[in-house]
Amino acid sequence: MVKLKIADFVIDFHGRSEYLHERFSDFIYDGNRKTDMTIRVIEYNPIFARYLFDKGTSIGDFSFYRDKDKMQMFYPGKHHLGVRLMKSNDKFRTTNIYLCDKTYGSLARKIGKEQYLSMMRNVVFRAFQQIFYNRILFEDAMSIHSASVIYNNKAVVFSASSGTGKSTQAGLWEKELGCKVLDGDVTVCRERDGKLYVYGLPWCGSSGKYINTEVELGAIVFLKQAKENTVRVPDIREKISYVFSSTFSESLCEEMAQKVASVTQTIVEKASIYELSCNMDPEAAYVLKNAVFGDM
Repeated sequence: MVKLKIADFVIDFHGRSEYLHERFSDFIYDGNRKTDMTIRVIEYNPIFARYLFDKGTSIGDFSFYRDKDKMQMFYPGKHHLGVRLMKSNDKFRTTNIYLCDKTYGSLARKIGKEQYLSMMRNVVFRAFQQIFYNRILFEDAMSIHSASVIYNNKAVVFSASSGTGKSTQAGLWEKELGCKVLDGDVTVCRERDGKLYVYGLPWCGSSGKYINTEVELGAIVFLKQAKENTVRVPDIREKISYVFSSTFSESLCEEMAQKVASVTQTIVEKASIYELSCNMDPEAAYVLKNAVFGDM
């Protein structure tokens, strides 16, 4: 077993250590805090006969089933590489990930064990991410698709759809204002003692940039491309829409949808939220800094 702590959640991982992505090494935990979630990776391709007569709810590339407190995600299109089935109990507190093959299975023999393990590390990495985002919803925390930086011990979180310029704006703050990048692709936001905090995670996209730390939230900034650099405070409906659409956390059932709505409301009520219409010039960083922090 390997114990991890990610965004202040303690996780027990059971399975081959070779399946753990190298980024998890920065999140190893040797404390004695109570476990928040348990994830098991099992080298067994199960027969899921239920799919023959019950297709479940189709969501992306999996079929979703819920029976009281048990949730199952079956991947019918996966046969040799990937996750075949995920079974979760107690609001994703415990999840079993069933793989399509084994390290000594037919695919591993065909392509070689090392290549197979390399591919499966990424598969498990993504499955782990999905489970993590779903579990933390039930602890009133939520993922935000973003690039974030640390400025004067506060986090500035840039969020937008892919290709809009999150990494560009974070890079400007890094270069022009000497900031460190908290995470290049996503963060988790949660409330504690009346304040919002965000975290660096192992899932940082292609940037490869993350810091395993907790930082008080300074501002969430939603980006729009423009010729000129301007900042405004969105109205309440815009804030709700922006935050709600920024999360990777899934609404697989009514309870999870309610949790997304609840955490969204908390963030909207407590966070400083801005809209930055911007270009890629260094001026964009200074215009936003002055609007959020003044001349400090």
